Amino acid sequence: MSETLKTVLDKYIESQNKVVFRENAVPEDKDGYVDAIKKSLTDKIYDEIRAEVRDEALADASKIIEEKAGLKRIDEFKKLAINGVIVAFFVGLLVNQSTDIIGYWKGSFQASNIWITVGIAVALLVICIIIFAYMFISELIKMLRKDKNETN
Repeated sequence: MSETLKTVLDKYIESQNKVVFRENAVPEDKDGYVDAIKKSLTDKIYDEIRAEVRDEALADASKIIEEKAGLKRIDEFKKLAINGVIVAFFVGLLVNQSTDIIGYWKGSFQASNIWITVGIAVALLVICIIIFAYMFISELIKMLRKDKNETN
């Protein structure tokens, strides 16, 4: 028990001494009663303080968690936007090359050497597969690390 709380309780019990006890009260009974009252009051005070502090701590923790979650969502959105632009660029190039190949087979596109277009299309396809594989594997690693951290 803190000194301040002990002093306050002693002063309170001392002020109530004449109201609660008769002048001819047995000192041993009086001391036992005073100790029981001190313990009871101390427990009540600590319980009230714990509840108040716990509620404040929970509110503060909720605010911090919400702020961090918001920052994390912003960071994830930035990464998603950058990845989306990169993937869209390479997929767009691949679609353009594929359109040329389809047009050549249909006879509506004349190219002196279609094999260059086919080579570029294959290279772009490989690049797209590598990008998707990298994104998938990096997300998988994040999930595994997060799962591993939660189990520890």
